[in-house]
Amino acid sequence: MKHSQNEIERPEVTRRIIELLDKQNEKGLKKYGTTIDQVPDMAYDWKLMALEEAADLIQYLQKEVIRLERLLNPI
Repeated sequence: MKHSQNEIERPEVTRRIIELLDKQNEKGLKKYGTTIDQVPDMAYDWKLMALEEAADLIQYLQKEVIRLERLLNPI
């Protein structure tokens, strides 16, 4: 892929993260009709929402660890 002098050639990991963020933003816009930037600061307890998302994340990661362990060490 050719880039102009001003464009940065991003690593694949970075490109995938940006794609994921774009998809999540589209999903949120369809679901809530607004972007996160347009939501008033006091509309939610943002730290609680982040903690809830982190709790989900740790469960997803643990489930993936178990899945990989089962693949590597079938009974």
